[in-house]
Amino acid sequence: MKGFQDFKNLVQMSSERAAERGDAPVMTFLSESGAPEGNISFSGLDESARKIAAGLVAKGLSGRNLMLLYAPGLDYIRAFFGCMYAGCVPVPAYPPMGARDIDRLKRVVQDCEAGAILSSSMLMPMIEAWVANPTNGINLPCIPTDSLVAEQDASGFEPADANPSDVAFLQYTSGSTGHPKGVMVSHENLIANFQQIVWTFAHSNDLDYVAPRYKTVIWLPPFHDMGLIGGVLTPVYAGANVTLMSPLTFLKNPFIWLKTISDMGAKVSGGPNFSYQYCARKVSEEQMEQLDLSTWQVAFNGAEPIQVDSLNTFADKFSACGFDASAFLPCYGLAEATLFVAGSPATRGAKVVDADLDYLGKGKLKAADKGQADTAPLVSSGVLAIETDVRIVDPKTQQECAPGEVGEIWVNSPSVAQGYWNKPSFSDSVFRANIKGDATATPYMRTGDLGLMHEDELYVTGRIKELIIVAGRNHYPQDIEFSLQSSNPTFRKGCGAAFAVTDKGKEHLVIMQEVSNAGGDQTDFQQLAIAASRAVATRHGVTPKAIVLITPGTLPKTSSGKIQRTEAKKIYELGNFAPLHTFETNASQVVAKTKRKVEERPFMDWQSELYLEMQTWVSDKLNVEPHHIDLDVTFSELGVDSIEAIDLVDRLQDRIERTIPATELMRYPTVKALIDHFASELNDKDLKHEQKEEKENLTKNTA
Repeated sequence: MKGFQDFKNLVQMSSERAAERGDAPVMTFLSESGAPEGNISFSGLDESARKIAAGLVAKGLSGRNLMLLYAPGLDYIRAFFGCMYAGCVPVPAYPPMGARDIDRLKRVVQDCEAGAILSSSMLMPMIEAWVANPTNGINLPCIPTDSLVAEQDASGFEPADANPSDVAFLQYTSGSTGHPKGVMVSHENLIANFQQIVWTFAHSNDLDYVAPRYKTVIWLPPFHDMGLIGGVLTPVYAGANVTLMSPLTFLKNPFIWLKTISDMGAKVSGGPNFSYQYCARKVSEEQMEQLDLSTWQVAFNGAEPIQVDSLNTFADKFSACGFDASAFLPCYGLAEATLFVAGSPATRGAKVVDADLDYLGKGKLKAADKGQADTAPLVSSGVLAIETDVRIVDPKTQQECAPGEVGEIWVNSPSVAQGYWNKPSFSDSVFRANIKGDATATPYMRTGDLGLMHEDELYVTGRIKELIIVAGRNHYPQDIEFSLQSSNPTFRKGCGAAFAVTDKGKEHLVIMQEVSNAGGDQTDFQQLAIAASRAVATRHGVTPKAIVLITPGTLPKTSSGKIQRTEAKKIYELGNFAPLHTFETNASQVVAKTKRKVEERPFMDWQSELYLEMQTWVSDKLNVEPHHIDLDVTFSELGVDSIEAIDLVDRLQDRIERTIPATELMRYPTVKALIDHFASELNDKDLKHEQKEEKENLTKNTA
């Protein structure tokens, strides 16, 4: 492709990079303080992969699909390559932290027919406990791969030599919990996508030229396409260096992300839309004085709808640190296309078209007149990746739309995956669609996204699937509706609509739900809504901004009984309805870092003090009375999202006067367990202080 260096498979890629670049560093992983925690060279990655592979082959696992359950870090990356060296297919997933994750993990294990679970020695006791629990229905061997790296003899081991079309790994798409879909990404899909990304970001196929200029910093989860393919695998292909950190590090202190870009002189970094908003909100003026972002040339932005206000706010704030808005590179992609489909030309910045809202509502693009009020800013997702063909197709007639018309985005590209694991019929309908009237019968992959082409650039306007994207994660509305309706029989089954609304550049979840008993009072409705919010947060890890309870028969539906979520959203935004009760959380509010003022009262004990403080904080966030808050649950079950959970951890850190590492959070999964742990620590600290004072007083008295 365009003169790029080619490889038969990723094993050959990694082996040749090791031979060429030897001890040159390929990855550095940062601790939660931002200090280097570990690094690995090209030759070190190859050596570790061989040892892991030799161990897996010795255990009879060659050719099997293997679950990877790791905290973000180098052990995970070694295991990923080790699987491929062994001829296995890695299946990345995040370690389960609660009932929601356990349920999804079980379904993925069953769907991919996993042969074993790979993890680290640190997480192994937890993984083995989950597997041993008979209610989870997971009966698999568990293997700590860091032990294989330390002990396995790989002398004479010959790595697997996969064909280009062989499946390299299974990428399970986020979204539907009931029917997990494993995208079969081949070696040739990956290598094609690496080349497409490098060409867009660096506009060169000379990797010797690109490598030293492709210095990258990544905080994204390595279990999903953007973090894994864009952040880990592409730098290996390019022979470049990448600095990695856990998503929790970014969420706890986004300054570390920007400071690392500054310190490393990085050229490439980015994330979803919310990450730019988050930095603009959380990074202080004092911290900005330490930043030099002038080397940042590619600030990619994808994985969720791109908001113009977010880009402007970030650029306005950090221009004082040398950030140039021309670095913004909005892009579009999806796991079914490996990752990358289109992106803005590097160093051009975001291109925005103010569209006439009336025309856009009719499925057509017309640039708004100057000074026109009813407009919608559309951010271009850029030009198509090399060797990529995109058509805009009417999803009902499957005929190609006229130029400037909105339709479904169909993609043909060497990076389009083979289909979904063990779902041949569904794969054919999604990955091998044909445009009516196309004599070439070219197969296209249906994205389920709506968009249009304008001046040879792609604009994404919406989603056919009505996906809800909050903080970069996909949620299917029907799953959320089911979770809410299952929480109480008062909620009418099949009579709810979940949708996303945008407030201050951030997407929030809103649920409109019919209740069967319209004669309840406001207290009843408040308790119903609290229970519903907790049910949704527990299963999906997202807090509803609002739950709107309505009378039976008032939810918009088609004549055939299908829920009209778009119409429900329009009614909500216009306020054209009479709700029985509207429950709104304070989820979108900024939590101040200053300590809350409390009434003067005597100190109780550390356990009670911490419990009361955390209970009060959560009650403020969810807009409910403190006595309704039970802390003997996981963070997701509290009804707060990941960013709010980090705020809660920050408050605990202030109290105990030390940093709480992510591994500590994993050992104490419920908030109450964490509080008990810290209360014990503070009691010991007080006891030591008292003993020290007694000793000092005794010394003074005897002197």
